Amino acid sequence: MDDGASSYRRFLAGDWDGLMEIIDAYYDGLVLYLNRYLNNPQDAEDMAEETLLTLTTKRPSFDGKSSFKTWLYAIGRNNALYYLRKTHREMPVSGEDLAKFAQEGSTALEECVREEEKHLLHGAMQRLPEEYRRVLWLKYGEDMSVKEIALAMNRTNHSVNGLLKRARAALREELAKEGYHEKP
Repeated sequence: MDDGASSYRRFLAGDWDGLMEIIDAYYDGLVLYLNRYLNNPQDAEDMAEETLLTLTTKRPSFDGKSSFKTWLYAIGRNNALYYLRKTHREMPVSGEDLAKFAQEGSTALEECVREEEKHLLHGAMQRLPEEYRRVLWLKYGEDMSVKEIALAMNRTNHSVNGLLKRARAALREELAKEGYHEKP
């Protein structure tokens, strides 16, 4: 399947298997993406279903200016934002975050990739030993220096450096198991 575009064209031509391929390929990722906006897994599932229903009822045209996935996620995002406005719920993303995204010129695809990478990273972190998770969190989540981490963990600077090196290597290995490889 070439990123869903050919499946969607087949669906538009009357082949319902094309829609099934889209659902199989994109549903789970779409739910995770929409959950970032809605902060509620059930609502995210509902909006993912609504997005797929939009494809079947309104049959919007895909112009190919972006990838099919970006286009589909944009429809989902628009549905989620409409839902939040309609139900008068606040977005879990702050205005500052939105301004930051706008300043960075973030596209829907870049945002989607970031979310998928966060999800992948979170899963890999959970499979690491507690000590590795802790040192990585202190270094990158709390932005602590090696000296501060050594004090917090009651270790020497040298042992923290070694622990960080082993923790990063273990994290790279876990990410590689998931198919993620460092960018050159």
